[in-house]
This record gives sequence, structure tokens and C-alpha cells, in this order.
Amino acid sequence: MQFKHLLAKSTKDPGNPKWQETLVGHTEAVLSAAEAINEMLAESILNLIQEEMTPTCWQDALFCAAWLHDLGKANDHFQTMLRRKDFCQGIRHETLGIVVADEFLKPSLLSVWRERAHPEWLWSSIIFAVAGHHLKFPDTKDRKRADVTFLGEHQEIKYLLEIGQNVFGFTDTLDIPNHSHSLLPFSGIQDRLVDLRKALDRDFTLSQKLFIASLKACLMCADLAGSALPAKINQRYPTIREWVEKRIAPVLQKGKLEDVVKQKLRGSTLREFQKGIIAAGTRTVLVEAGCGAGKTAAAYLWADRHTVNKRLFFCYPTTATASEGFAGYIRDPDFEAILVNSRADIDYRLLEDLPPRAKSQIELRNLRLEAIDTWPIPVVVCTAHTVLGLLQNTRRGIYAWPSMARAAFVFDEVHSYPPKLFAHLLRFLVIFRTAPVLLMTATLPPERKEAVHMVCRSRGGLSVIGGPDEREKAKRYSLSCVDENSAYLEAQEVLNRGGKVLWICNTVSRAIGRTKQALNDDLPVQPFHSRYRYRDRVDRQRAVVKGFRPKGPPIMAVTTQVAEMSLDLSADLLISEYAPLAAMIQRLGRLNRFEDVPPAIGKALFYKPENALPYAKKVEEEALWHKADAWFSTVADGCPKSQRNLAEAFLRIEEDAKKGGAEEIHCDWIDDPWVSLGNKTSLMEPGYTVELVRQEDLGRWANEEIAIPMPLPRGTSWQSWPARGRFLIAPPGTIQYDIFWGAGYAESQPEDWII
Repeated sequence: MQFKHLLAKSTKDPGNPKWQETLVGHTEAVLSAAEAINEMLAESILNLIQEEMTPTCWQDALFCAAWLHDLGKANDHFQTMLRRKDFCQGIRHETLGIVVADEFLKPSLLSVWRERAHPEWLWSSIIFAVAGHHLKFPDTKDRKRADVTFLGEHQEIKYLLEIGQNVFGFTDTLDIPNHSHSLLPFSGIQDRLVDLRKALDRDFTLSQKLFIASLKACLMCADLAGSALPAKINQRYPTIREWVEKRIAPVLQKGKLEDVVKQKLRGSTLREFQKGIIAAGTRTVLVEAGCGAGKTAAAYLWADRHTVNKRLFFCYPTTATASEGFAGYIRDPDFEAILVNSRADIDYRLLEDLPPRAKSQIELRNLRLEAIDTWPIPVVVCTAHTVLGLLQNTRRGIYAWPSMARAAFVFDEVHSYPPKLFAHLLRFLVIFRTAPVLLMTATLPPERKEAVHMVCRSRGGLSVIGGPDEREKAKRYSLSCVDENSAYLEAQEVLNRGGKVLWICNTVSRAIGRTKQALNDDLPVQPFHSRYRYRDRVDRQRAVVKGFRPKGPPIMAVTTQVAEMSLDLSADLLISEYAPLAAMIQRLGRLNRFEDVPPAIGKALFYKPENALPYAKKVEEEALWHKADAWFSTVADGCPKSQRNLAEAFLRIEEDAKKGGAEEIHCDWIDDPWVSLGNKTSLMEPGYTVELVRQEDLGRWANEEIAIPMPLPRGTSWQSWPARGRFLIAPPGTIQYDIFWGAGYAESQPEDWII
């Protein structure tokens, strides 16, 4: 088949395509975007990489990768595939492209590199970036074709080569002949790839690996911009380069975040520990302070110092805490900010106190460019997965690279991170060793603190700052271990006096059972757990928080672990089942919460539940109970306790834990430059829940609004249920639902279907 034009993407008229649809036009667009990215980010990226390398070296690598990234599309398979829907290509264009480039263009490029004193491994970095720019390399799919022909003598390839000659100043004319490659196993292309990997591979240093990963991320961003923008450029932004530069340019200036905190503090003076956080001299700061101490305000003031001409990523452990943190601080700032989590679109619609979307974000959404919505935004409030997901090649993380490359980072509630997520945080600290990072926690287990200390040796050390002495030492809690019935009688007494009671169960079934008993006894009770449709969970949380406002009527909220981080309330009485020590300390943060030195002592009652689920299996629960009993023997002795007393007792019990923290994990983004695949590794441990949508609810709202996190159904029939994205569709009648009680499997307990 003869091809009048070489196409980069599908078109309605292959004989007369738009310029940006051609291989040459698309390549020029990507080069233009790469020029903008280089202009705005080169200095920041080189500072992160910490490799002795000139800006020219980075620029040449990025421009060369952009120039060659789609070279492999000049083959008869790809061009036929764009013209015939029934045709399947026998090789991906990235694979063919690196083989052709290495065979025909490498000598000319290396001669230029030598003249410019570039390192020998620079060619490896370019090949790795070109191969991985779609996160589908190496391609192991059997495509059942015998050979492929590269169309090197096409006039548009000659023009494409002239572009490179002009960019890099080649003295010799570049030329690639038409030639074919065998696609059969154990021959042709496969043999070339084996040889190529051997030739390119070496014992790369961390800095060199970061260079390669950064190059790949920048190429992916430039490719996205070069693909999406040409049709959207207008008189206001006549070129792609101008459009990209305008979007990447916004940064924070001194005082902008300070103004946010001033609005929040409303004239209150800073505490000494907050001043210590702001003045900390190391690149990494760990703040250990109890709930309500003012860590978040101090974090924004710390960021005000470290984000001059930079960006800020403020990372929370869950979607709920991210949304709450965004609503609590980003009210009407003199800069643009964005909320990023898996349910941000829903929260923008449903949460009344959430600030409106930034103008730049609205513009990008109108252009269908949501993938790069962080580019023009100086402050990103998000879940930790947004940032740490970069390490496992999530597209959300990679496309946020132009923002992350010159940012400071705050990670809140790091004690709550599951082991795998915490391990990724440790790798982040090692890889991004020049980025300012603030870690916040109420109490960090000794083995985790030791792990942070160890990785921060390469970051210039770690500053550890405790909470305000006055607040940390204030006697705040009276802890007692009781039986469940005694706790219930105490709750009734507090409610009769007009007080507020927070009761936390470890499982949904026990929370529902306690709520039903309270309703039968005519108590003012509100349930709150995770097993609601998301839109109803938002309403449930709002009802609970509203019920705990001062001077309101009495209320008892019966919740699960969702109360530990996402509820900003203060109870007069806390009742809790035994749980891991860090979780119980976090729960106590919802008792007698607001005053630095409370006028009265808050009472907390703890009882041992019937089992240790979901924290431990039957064979493991005795260890959990033993640790809890040891802690209570110190803190539940009849004497009032402070936040510091609780933390010190916790640390004494945990001091025998294994040192060293999480085992180092493999990060797809950086650890093997040859391999570039879309994220296959979850940042979370395997769970026992799945997000379900009831078929009865389909079409009423967006699936994200009606999804319910449920335990895996019994049996195996659920594995054949249809899926909509990440959601499984539960057949009619499978799940019973009530907006007050939540969801439960209908067949599990006919008399009490909420489990």
C-alpha cells in the first residue's frame, strides 16, 4: 500500500489530513511542548537529579526524545491500521522506533554528544524514554505477523530527519532506507531488542535513574500536550509553546500561604512549637503533636517559607480527610488551588463548604484536558496516593510531573498509612532528596520513626518537633476499661445531662447493633460508617458533625473507624472498642478536643469486643489484646492523662518492635529503566472489600456517587458480575439499602441484613 502522508493518529481524510494529524506535524507539536517544559522546569529538574550535568545536556536529551518518540509510526502496519479498522499491527511503534533509531541515527547523535561532552549513558536515557512513553514497553503480546517494513524513504521521513538535523546541528545528511524486520519469535526484532538491552544497560546511579524517569515523564507530558492542544490553540495563545508556558508558569510567592493561615487564626498568635516548625533548618521535618494542636496551620506557614517560586502538594491519607482539609483552609486564597482525589468531582458538587473550582481548572475541563489539571495550579490538596502513585507509573502522577518537579510536600497523618503506602513514602524521601518535605502525625511508632531517620540521612537529616508543651501536658482524659453494658449506662447518663457521646465500634455490624439498641431506648443516635452510597455518606457525616456543635441538643454518634480522622468534633464521652494503640490514641483526639487546657477532664471508656476484626484474625487477636492491656495498665489507672502521657506509654510498649520500618519496595517508575508499564502495583495491601453499585441505582447519579464499599460477597458468583470501570454492578435484590442504616447483603441475615 502506498501512503500519500504518514499519519500520527486517525483522521477522517487520510489523503488530506490536518497538519497535527500527520507524523511530522505531531512531532513538531510535541517538540514545541518540550521546549516550553524545558524552559520552565529544567533548573528544578536538574536540582532534583543532583547529577553533575549541564542544562544543555538535559535539553538535548529532552528534544531528542521528543523528536524520535513517534519515529516508529513510519511503518506499513501502523499506517495501514489507521486506514483500515480491521487491520491489527504486528508491532508497537515504540518498539520499532528504538530499533531503527539505534541502528541508523545513533552514530550521528553520539558524535554531537561527544563534541558537547555529554555522558555516554545519555543515549540510553533517550531510548528508554522513547520506548516507555506509552507505558506499554516491553510489548509481549503475540501479534501474529511475520514482518514489518519501515518507510524510511518516504518524503515526510526525510523532512522529519531534517528537523533533527536543524535542532542538533548535524553536519552529515541523515538518511534511513526502507527496510524490513522479521517479527517471528527468536529472530529479527526480538534478537535486536535483546542486544539493545545489553548494550544500553548499566549500573545506573540513583541520580541517573531519576534523570531517565524525569525524561520519560516530561516526554509523556509533552506528547499529551502535542496531541491535545493543536486543535485548541487560538488567537490568545497562537502557539503550543506559549500555551504550555502560561499553564506551567504559576508559582507561589512569599506571604500567599501566610495570608491563608491568618484568615484561619483570626488574630490568634502563633504557638512556640509552630514557630519552631516554620524555622526548622533541615529539608525534612517530622511534627509529632496531638489532635487540635495546630499542626495544619504550622504546615502552611512552613510551606510559605519553602514554596517561594515553587508549588505545594498537601497530602492526606484518605479522600475524606483531603476534602475536609481543602474545605477547612482553602477558602478564598489569592492564588488558585485544586482538590485531587478519586471522588473530587463528587465532592465539588455535594459538599456545601467546598470552595468553587479554580478558573484554570474549569478552563481545562472545558477543553477536556482534565489529565493536566494540576499544571496551572500552585496549591494541590490531594490524597497521598496522588503523589506516591508516581512511583508506580500512575498516569495521574506522571501527568502531574510539571507541578511535582518544583514542589514542597506535606504528608499528614503518616501514622495511619498502611505498610505498603508507608514504604512508598520512604522511597519518595530517598528519590526526591532535595524536595522540602513536612511529615505530620499524632504519634509515630518507633520502627517507623527509625525508618524515617535512616532515609533522611541522604536528605541532610531530620528535624523532629513535638507539640506545644501546654497542650501536650494538659490533663485531658480519664481512661477506664469497662464492660459494654456499663459503658451503655454511662452513655445514657451523659445524654440525659444534655451531653455528646461518640461511640466507636470496629465493625459495621456491631455499630448497627448498638445504634438499634439506642433507638429502641429512644436515645438521640446517629449512625455513621463506610457502607453508604458516597452521596449519602456525605450527608451522614454532615449530620454527625452538625449534631456535635456546641449548645446543640444531646447526641450519640455510633461510628466505625471513619471517626478517627475525618470527623472534626469534640465529645463529652468517648466509648470505644479495643483497637491498635495508634488507632485508640487517634480516637481520643475526638474527646475534649478544642481547648488547650480543658476546664474539665473528658471520660473515655474502653471495652474488649467479641473479636479483633478487622485488625487481626482469630489466631492473632491475643497479641493485639495483650498489647492493649499493657497500655491500659499504664494509662487507665484512675489518674487523668495528657496527650503526652498516652504517647509515652505507647512508645514504651512499641519499643521492642522490629527496627528499620518497611522493607524497600520496587518502584516501576525508576528502578528498571528498560521496563515502562502502566501501574500494575497497588499502593495498598490486598483488601477484602469491593466497590459495588446496585443495579437498582444505575442511571440515577454518577457511579462514583452511588458506589458502596462492601465486603467481598460469599461464594464465587460475584466474579461474573458486570463491571463499570472499577465498580462491580450487583444484581437486583443482592444488596438492601437504607439511607440511614446503609447497605447489607440481603441473603446474609434475613432478620438483620446489615453486616
